[in-house]
Amino acid sequence: MRIYILIKCRIILIFINLVFYISKKSKFMKRYYTKSIIVLAVLLFSSYISTSAVEPKAKDSIRVEVIYFHATQRCPGCIAIEELTESCMDGLFSKELKDSTTIYRSIDFLEPANEHFQDEYKFDFQTLILSKKVNGKEVKWKNLDKIWDLYANPEKYARYLESEVRKMLKK
Repeated sequence: MRIYILIKCRIILIFINLVFYISKKSKFMKRYYTKSIIVLAVLLFSSYISTSAVEPKAKDSIRVEVIYFHATQRCPGCIAIEELTESCMDGLFSKELKDSTTIYRSIDFLEPANEHFQDEYKFDFQTLILSKKVNGKEVKWKNLDKIWDLYANPEKYARYLESEVRKMLKK
């Protein structure tokens, strides 16, 4: 669109030069071409406004955070879930982790600085939360509550985690 506008500007400049050359010849031609220039300038300006309004926005930056919340004291099941989640993320989302489309974190929710997460995400014990952020602002989150049922079967756990993260990555 911008190239189209630049071409229009160039044509108008050529036309203006022609008008000034001809206007030296007669007063009638000077008035006629002056009005034509004004009309063309208005048309050019209006086309610029309409095309700039249609310009596409920059693509929104989408990030999905996978956050495992654990207590300070941890049982073997909690440790297994954390290791399994980290392994699945590294294996299934290596590209997304590299370009920061997804982020994996493990957080002790009982530390005083992290206690607010329990209220924000409404959980009472160890859990896995997916948080979708668009341009840095959280727009959606989900508690993956089936992790406790699936952690004993790593294949089902991986399919569940992958499916939920991919859903969050879609717009």
